Amino acid sequence: MKSIDEAPDELAAAIREYFPEAEWDHAASISFLESGWNAFALRDTTDVSHPCGASVGSVDGVPVSAELSVGWFQINACNFPGWEPWRLYNTRHNVGTAHMLWDQRGWQPWYFSSKSLGL
Repeated sequence: MKSIDEAPDELAAAIREYFPEAEWDHAASISFLESGWNAFALRDTTDVSHPCGASVGSVDGVPVSAELSVGWFQINACNFPGWEPWRLYNTRHNVGTAHMLWDQRGWQPWYFSSKSLGL
């Protein structure tokens, strides 16, 4: 588990702004597992045959869909079709969106990372 104090300053400040203190280390750890603390991390598994949401197989029996995941928390822009994906490179936008998802569904949107952390 990573500590909020190990996170890059910009990321740590945004996590402290959006998440409750009891979740700071969890949020820092999730973002590290998702992006390696790279604000410009991008995972794009979409293509002509696999648009956003198309099945691309499974991992450990969990269905996996084509994604366009961006930034610290690897927010899947496919889930926000009205948004310009590049906006998720903005730290506050990325962490604020992560908080919104966490507030609605806990750490479930980051299934594999949260599972590895025991969350």
